[in-house]
Amino acid sequence: MISFFRPCDKLVILYSKNIKFLFYLDKCIKIPPIIFNKRLNLIRNIFLFILTICFLNAEPVNVNEAFKVSEKANPSGISFDIVIDKSVYLYEDELKVFLGSENITKILNLPESKKHKEYLIYDKNFTLFIPSNLILNNSTITLKFLGCAYDGYCYNPQNLKFNLSKTENGFKISKIKDKKVSNGNENYENKISSDIKNNNFFITIITFFGYGLLLALTPCVFPMIPILSSIIVSKCKNSKNNNKKAFLISFIYVFAMSLAYSIAGILATYFGSSVQGFLQIPWVIILFSLIFIVLAFSMFGFYELQLPASLQSKISKKSESKNGLIGVFIMGFLSALIVGPCVAAPLAGALVYIAQSGNLLLGGSALFIMSFGMGMPLLLIGLGANKFLPKPGYWMNEISKIFGFIMLFMAVWMLSRLISSNLSLLLYGVLGMFFGVSLFPVRKDSATFKKFKFGFSLVVIIYSVILIIGFASGSNSLTNPLNNTFKSQLKENLNFKKVSNLNELKEVVRGSKKPVLIDFWATWCVNCKELDNTLNLAEISEILSNFELIKVDITKNSKDDLELMKEFQIYGPPALIFFKNGKELQEYKVIGDIRKIELAKNLNKILNL
Repeated sequence: MISFFRPCDKLVILYSKNIKFLFYLDKCIKIPPIIFNKRLNLIRNIFLFILTICFLNAEPVNVNEAFKVSEKANPSGISFDIVIDKSVYLYEDELKVFLGSENITKILNLPESKKHKEYLIYDKNFTLFIPSNLILNNSTITLKFLGCAYDGYCYNPQNLKFNLSKTENGFKISKIKDKKVSNGNENYENKISSDIKNNNFFITIITFFGYGLLLALTPCVFPMIPILSSIIVSKCKNSKNNNKKAFLISFIYVFAMSLAYSIAGILATYFGSSVQGFLQIPWVIILFSLIFIVLAFSMFGFYELQLPASLQSKISKKSESKNGLIGVFIMGFLSALIVGPCVAAPLAGALVYIAQSGNLLLGGSALFIMSFGMGMPLLLIGLGANKFLPKPGYWMNEISKIFGFIMLFMAVWMLSRLISSNLSLLLYGVLGMFFGVSLFPVRKDSATFKKFKFGFSLVVIIYSVILIIGFASGSNSLTNPLNNTFKSQLKENLNFKKVSNLNELKEVVRGSKKPVLIDFWATWCVNCKELDNTLNLAEISEILSNFELIKVDITKNSKDDLELMKEFQIYGPPALIFFKNGKELQEYKVIGDIRKIELAKNLNKILNL
């Protein structure tokens, strides 16, 4: 039941289940009926929205509260009391008891199950008893079960182990605690996935917003800054309220970006594939590069991009404020998927949680809020737009020209996923030469600004020449283009074995006498190229000489690629998986940003295991 107040109620209570709002009105409030009804409707809708969110995101009970297991030993045998919360149930066919390696479930006296949908379940407390005649020697008892909540949430499979030993008075039983390996770069995505499960909705949302703020400082967001800036410049040329419109554009762009990350993440876990991977196929990248080139020449003033006059008039009649904002939304949505595909530990953690629990609502909300946190720098650009947006006149032309070149650099950056890093240096160098020349001072510039422009253009031209020299010498590094001209700290490429399917990978792992490093890689993955440089550093490659190196190229997102990604719960590159003695070392698995120092430490730890 929900009640709402009238204008002259003294005491007002709004409640629903366990949520209660209390208002005390000291005086009667006289509000004209029309205004009151509008405000009442607004207040009612806001409260209904808040309550709906609260109820939709009600957290299921913790797994330890949902299924309480207590063990007892006596001369006649071992008993397990299993207390099941009223909101959850256990699947009958998933309840298994092992004595050592032998499954003894069928010979035990199990409680009567009941039918729920098409499954048989237990939803009442019961006791499992193992008689002493089954227990011959000291052994281990393993209790396995799987349960779900009635509201649809399913828990991870539970695997409880107990040590059992005979004593003079009967038996002694003790629970075996899970052993966790602690290392400098623990499997963050699993830790984060666990955080979502164990925290309530609002703590999870706040935590993921914080993760998003941290990701805002990574290359995930940087490519979007020039795109959004150029959109703001073009949309606010003739606007009187530049600041308000710029912020609105930024907000819509970030909202679309967040929505894209959420949808892509949910679909990736639901279908077991990377949506971003599908959008990294060559023709999509080439098309987007062409769009940047078209936008660039528009900024140079060769033409003006606008809708036909007839469509413009129709749109303006409906709402002037909406004109062009749909395009901003589409650009933000596509930019997130195509320009900035980025998989980091927080993102991977949310994806692991969604995949394991099936809770799309909480996982999707975490993804959305994290993405919104990532977009905070973009919102700041909108807030400060009034300070950096040029006024009409000569300055406007100069700024538009700069953004035009930024769009061209973005086009080359997109194409660098399809061409060699060496050829990318040539394109950057040639484009940089034209950019530097275009910055030379002109008569209209003030004396101070002439000096600044001359100095800046000189720096751009010199660095562009260095890039071209780097191309000629065979370099691949944009930040260190002369690494092939002088003595480099990079060694020759490491000897990676390439595998194309899961069976082939398993064979290589089984046959290896060394620890195995598996590198998930794609041509469109910018962070993968950074990882390549890290792996080829002298101090890292020296350690890697003791490993069997395997590279898995998931560029095509083929059926075999998807099978490999699903096997290791990877939703995008880069990712490093480690094996030793045929067993996966999950605690050393790394996804996303891989730092040199932590990587070196972990490689040494794996060798010493």
